[in-house]
Amino acid sequence: MKVRFSDLLPILAVLVLSSCTSESPLLDKANGSAYCALPTRWSTVDKSYPPEVRLKNQTIEHIEQFWSDFKRDQTTLTLALENLSSESGKANADILVNWMKEHLDAIDPVIKYEFVQARGKEAKRLDFSATGHDEVMQICKHLVSKAPKIPNWQFSAYRQALPPEAIAGEFKRRKGRDPIQFETSVSISPQNKLDVIFTSPEFGSDEADNVEACRALSDYSVGEENDDIWLGVITPRKGALMGQFNCANNAKSYAQAFESKKKELLASLPATPYFKQDLGKTEEVHFSGKKRLSMKTPTKKLAETLGAGGRFHNVQFSKNGERFAYLKIPAAKDLQSIDKVEALAKELDSELRKAQAGCVFGVGIESPDIVYVDFALADLDKAVPVLKSFSESHKFAHDSALRFYDCQWQNEWIAMFDDTKKPQDLRKPWYLVQENQ
Repeated sequence: MKVRFSDLLPILAVLVLSSCTSESPLLDKANGSAYCALPTRWSTVDKSYPPEVRLKNQTIEHIEQFWSDFKRDQTTLTLALENLSSESGKANADILVNWMKEHLDAIDPVIKYEFVQARGKEAKRLDFSATGHDEVMQICKHLVSKAPKIPNWQFSAYRQALPPEAIAGEFKRRKGRDPIQFETSVSISPQNKLDVIFTSPEFGSDEADNVEACRALSDYSVGEENDDIWLGVITPRKGALMGQFNCANNAKSYAQAFESKKKELLASLPATPYFKQDLGKTEEVHFSGKKRLSMKTPTKKLAETLGAGGRFHNVQFSKNGERFAYLKIPAAKDLQSIDKVEALAKELDSELRKAQAGCVFGVGIESPDIVYVDFALADLDKAVPVLKSFSESHKFAHDSALRFYDCQWQNEWIAMFDDTKKPQDLRKPWYLVQENQ
């Protein structure tokens, strides 16, 4: 358990609490007390896999208990947060630490959190964070969605941006040194992310340290959600600044530029769902270093982004709530011709559009006998019956399953048949990845 707090910040009293460290023994969680202890679904859980149902229901019960107890103990927690800088600061920190450990570890021990108290103000905030573990993000969001309305309290599934005037102090508190002098330039990447060049005369020869300093400043300036979804490539560039350095002013300028480019990017996305569009002619996009060789598609930029790998979010290419997904059809020896797959996809595209559920935006083949059909789904509930019926009528292999491109949905899957087996390539739970490193 780590507790870090200080009065270095003139604006905020911030207590940063970590519910576990990477050294914590977590293998006992595989027996079911932590949801991510198994590579399992959240949004698409169904009764065909009882362990998933049990784990999800158990996690929801823990979340309900968390908020019931938070509401009951709000006076104690509020007083502890308000008095972190008093003579009894350590005792108040212990109150918060012990309460969170008791209640949050049962939900998922990877989730971290920050209490934020603005000095001289009544407003308080509790930010949760999945700390980059995509398979836990849906639990974080569900946790916050169930928060009760409590006067003067706000809750978030991401760490929020700091006030610009607090960034220098927070950087020093966490890094043990003053922040680097910096200026930034923000641009939209081909992958619909925001690439950022940090210029500083203080960059050294350690490239990893330079990038880490930039990432910290970005996180404090624009918040974890922006960093998680929209931040692309960070490039440290050694050089003189154009103007006089002021950390608060430069952080504010960066946040404004980031938000401006994000709005520009969002404005460039299609105004209508993909299924209401004529997507045009197709072309082949080759995938490098992947089992799937290529995608034939009318949406080249989207296909290139998916083929490049990396963390993908639906909102990079849709502002209409669409989910980008694919039907993986094994043992499809009769379809090992792109012309046959395209004819099949055209038929399925018509069915999806008729149901106003979505459309097909790509097809592909994986040697020796796997076929892919890619979708932009506007309504998952409408799409699933169409896909199941189509799979049955065309006698697809019973291991056919709908999978999802969004990094937070990579472990979600929907069976096309009652006896479809669980996919074998789900992302391993975060603690097993750590144990094997």
